Amino acid sequence: MLNRSSLSCSLLAAFALLLAGSLLAAPPGEDSRRLGWHGEEMPQGLKKAEAEGEYIWIKDGSVMVYVPAGTFTMGSEEGDSDEMPVRQVYLDAFYIDKYEVSNRLWRRSGLPLPPPPSWGIQDQKPVVNVDWNDVQKYMQWSGKRLPSEAEWEKAARGTDGRTYPWGDDPPRNEYLIWEEHPVSRESIGDIGCCPQGASPYGAVNMAGNVYEWCQDWYDAEFYQTAPQRNPVNDKAAKMRVLRGGAFVHKPPHHRTSYRYRLYPFDKTPYIGFRCVLSAPAGEQSENPQGGI
Repeated sequence: MLNRSSLSCSLLAAFALLLAGSLLAAPPGEDSRRLGWHGEEMPQGLKKAEAEGEYIWIKDGSVMVYVPAGTFTMGSEEGDSDEMPVRQVYLDAFYIDKYEVSNRLWRRSGLPLPPPPSWGIQDQKPVVNVDWNDVQKYMQWSGKRLPSEAEWEKAARGTDGRTYPWGDDPPRNEYLIWEEHPVSRESIGDIGCCPQGASPYGAVNMAGNVYEWCQDWYDAEFYQTAPQRNPVNDKAAKMRVLRGGAFVHKPPHHRTSYRYRLYPFDKTPYIGFRCVLSAPAGEQSENPQGGI
């Protein structure tokens, strides 16, 4: 009969053999972690979509794209004074919704539907008439958050300092829903419209269609004192930041660096939002001045 010590040794040996077998079962060279399209470790709750470069956040079914850690140029010397000074900002890696949050996704949350705009509540159009606090309720349900305005700007313009998500070409109807687009006479576009205007990371409608809430409080002078690494203005003020312009506007509202603001309790048919998700800590660069 085995004594207690011998039995414990036998169980440990069996567990070691089982563990070794599971490791040997993995194909040679394959990482046992959950790796995304860019070789990064994905957070729990996220999975790769069928389309290359796209991800699915399981909780709400939204499509997301990846923005790697690194520096980018934030602000504009040719814009308004609150876009200055232009500086290099480092951001940790994150995922951002490819599309603005739709009425269909809002319905999934079980939250009350907002007041309908003049064109009604249509599943494939962005949810509108939601204030900043309404959006926080969706975030609590979905497990995601609003982007900082720095995250929003990098996701919209990439690392080459472009004027618009698609580049430096002037706005055209293929790129965005804006004041001159035929759709804007009656409503906003569907969330998947204008794919030619996508950002360098594949996010759609980051110019036009609807303005998008950001995490930050608005401060016209924030850039003068903001940190260079992961800046976000959490000092309470009167208004919150919005980005991207809307279907009722012409430039400059659609420039990637343009800063807009409204009271957090404002609800209008030209404001919506999209969400972000932080990448795991292991995906962040140890060198804030490192490459993109």
